[in-house]
Amino acid sequence: MTLTHEDVTPGLVLHLDTALLRARGGCQTNAVLGPAGDRSVVGTHDFLIVSVDPVAGRCTAVPLFTKTAVGNQPLENGKKSGRATQWISADSFFSRWQHWRIPIASVVAAAVVDPALDPVPLADSRRYAATDRSALDDIKNWEGRNRAPYRDV
Repeated sequence: MTLTHEDVTPGLVLHLDTALLRARGGCQTNAVLGPAGDRSVVGTHDFLIVSVDPVAGRCTAVPLFTKTAVGNQPLENGKKSGRATQWISADSFFSRWQHWRIPIASVVAAAVVDPALDPVPLADSRRYAATDRSALDDIKNWEGRNRAPYRDV
């Protein structure tokens, strides 16, 4: 799969290399940074794109998790689509307390292509709430209730 700027749309789920996102700069998160450490995800991680601002050239995304934790909310399996192995039937959670603002160019550069997760063509890739914009808005709206401000990562 070759990802382009136009492919980065709300509902798309991508495997992103957070080290590359950090190295490129321009990314922000509202994950807690406190005495116990930085709560933002590291390594290669799945992200759900919840909104795209083409004028600013930036999107908002949330990391996805396979296990629940305090502050996590499950994704509804009935709103998942795509042919990726075990995506639709697997448990998936997003943290209400961690959003990322990422330049679209950085999403394109940091996307890790794994044929098992993101088959070609892109139309068969993992998506969430492809026909339910309000579900994505509900996830994005948590950023306004976050207890930590956005900061550079």
